[in-house]
Amino acid sequence: MKSLLESLLARERVFVVGSGGVGKTTVSAALAIKAAIERPLSVLVVTVDPAKRLASTLGVRALANAPRRVELDGLGAKGQLWAASVDMKSAWDDLVLQFSPDEDTAKRILSSPIYHNLSAKFIGSYDYAAVQVLAALTADDRYDLVVVDTPPSRNALDFLDAPARLREFFSSPLLAFLTLPRRTRFFSAATRPFYLVADMVLGSAFLEDLTDFFSDFARLAPGLVEQSRSFSELLTVPATGFIAIAAPYGPSVDEAHRLLQALKTRDLNAVAFIVNRSLPGWLFTSQAQGARVWLETEAPSALAERFARDSKANAAVLRVVSELVFTHEQFGRARDRELVDALRDVGIDLFEIPIAESELDTPRTLAALIASATRTQR
Repeated sequence: MKSLLESLLARERVFVVGSGGVGKTTVSAALAIKAAIERPLSVLVVTVDPAKRLASTLGVRALANAPRRVELDGLGAKGQLWAASVDMKSAWDDLVLQFSPDEDTAKRILSSPIYHNLSAKFIGSYDYAAVQVLAALTADDRYDLVVVDTPPSRNALDFLDAPARLREFFSSPLLAFLTLPRRTRFFSAATRPFYLVADMVLGSAFLEDLTDFFSDFARLAPGLVEQSRSFSELLTVPATGFIAIAAPYGPSVDEAHRLLQALKTRDLNAVAFIVNRSLPGWLFTSQAQGARVWLETEAPSALAERFARDSKANAAVLRVVSELVFTHEQFGRARDRELVDALRDVGIDLFEIPIAESELDTPRTLAALIASATRTQR
């Protein structure tokens, strides 16, 4: 039976998707650590989640766009582990420097107040920056395996669609309109009324700055468009896979199923569905079931004999036994509901990772988390 690690290693790039709070960052780090320990691979884990929890999860100082080596001392690692996190500001700056046709264009863009506002506050700018950073990182042949921790799923589809939106922007009528020579616009019958009003409200200096900025920014188009197109293609190749993560039941399971359907419609390869923080398997072993049956059928008489001279103690112990039996039954019902929800319309491998029994604060405990994963039969 294929393990979770084997499902991961079947690809060269794996994107981990799911709603917020289901342990995406932790599982991404754990998968990368386990792969680096078990295989002679150079493994990179990178977070696109703006919360940036990956550094603390791995026990290293702050991460940046440039990958940083993570030590796996004492774990007998066969491979190497690297980690990175998308920093939006430096990502945009690097892109401007990389794709500007000349140094003067880069300087004008980087010094523009419009650039600073757009790169820091414009909706979707994080997705665009992340796409460009990941395009470079995932295409880097120094890494045998790249594990990507994506934004929470309310943004995940935006992230996946960002390459196409970027290409649409550079070919849009809006950009063509913004980059027309200003004097041409003023002599245009169609645009003259708008710019006369805009001049009065915003001032002619602002309109000139806006035109100059977008004219310079448009010069980045060849490099940015080509990189985003390559990234879009990379998402669909067989070597790229997606893992969906959900909590045991509730809204996150529905969200994970929605994401899996969205991946399917985009021709993206879903390789596994992980139910994280599920009830531990030992609760449902034959030994556990046997203990419950004994408590339910034989314990009352055995306890009555033991506490024959103390009716109050006997009643108290029987209440405890009854609560234990009831709790185990509730666990069983929760487990059944969990599996029914998770298995709904799933055509890929389903794995369960039980609730961790210790703090997940070291590479060793993270690796153990993946070792505890079990595959669930459909």
